[in-house]
Amino acid sequence: MNQEIGKQYNRDKITDTTGFLEKARLHQSKYRTFNLGVPFDKYGNYLRTDDAMNGMNFYDDFNIFQEVKKRYPKYSKPLYANMLRSEHIGFNLFIPLKANLGYAKKIFNELLNDKIQSIDKIEIEYAPAPTDKYLNDKTSFDTYIEYTHIDNQKGIIGIEVKYTEHEYQLKPGSKQEQDIIDKNSKYYLITEKCGLYKPDTIDKLITDNFRQIWRNQLLGESILIEDSDKYSHFTSLMIFPKGNLHFIETSKEYMDMLIKNTDHFLPVTYENFLSICNKYRPNSRFEKWLDYLLERYIVEN
Repeated sequence: MNQEIGKQYNRDKITDTTGFLEKARLHQSKYRTFNLGVPFDKYGNYLRTDDAMNGMNFYDDFNIFQEVKKRYPKYSKPLYANMLRSEHIGFNLFIPLKANLGYAKKIFNELLNDKIQSIDKIEIEYAPAPTDKYLNDKTSFDTYIEYTHIDNQKGIIGIEVKYTEHEYQLKPGSKQEQDIIDKNSKYYLITEKCGLYKPDTIDKLITDNFRQIWRNQLLGESILIEDSDKYSHFTSLMIFPKGNLHFIETSKEYMDMLIKNTDHFLPVTYENFLSICNKYRPNSRFEKWLDYLLERYIVEN
């Protein structure tokens, strides 16, 4: 192993038997070495603090790093320095679309079958407030998009961004565990009110594989319920690389639990999303951004 590429994590093979995690870590280590030309910190996919503080985990245009510092002014190693985790990816993927909402409209119309009249707002790391009015927990959208539907009603797209992540375990003693145990919590009340799910699916929805997808869906559905005078449409969009076989399979299983999936849940791979972005790219500035995204995140088999 080239010393400059940096140390890899020998348990990746155990954590993800598909091999994608191991390949993605090496891919990010090589990107740091050969594209950024900076040293590593502990593992090859980590930037050193000074380079991280200079925004090297983010694309250098569209004021992306300025938006990061505005949203998270205090240094966070997972966000600023870890090139492998997904925390930073939403900024790189979606902040540039704020510079051209007409372009964003074309992209999301491709995904939502021309239902969008206009894109009105794009925010990163968004949770509606007050929290107790909605899902009453710390669930937030990695990216939140408000739009005007062709029926002139307002709609929302709530986006969850993944890279190598899989399921996550419920923390003992956490509020989320308490809400899962409490059959009168918002989780169960909104699940019943929204009417999206087939009977007898709740025991599967609360498991590690599906709980986050379910909660993201419920956050959007809670907005439709509580703010029905303002919003009429919600789509939960999950974006992940095609190499993340966990979410390929989990998304299929989740959709099978929906009574009818009329734009309620939409799984999209990075590869498909970037292909759509490229199809409608308006100018060379966005072409350079797409070249960056392809080189940065797409892991070849």
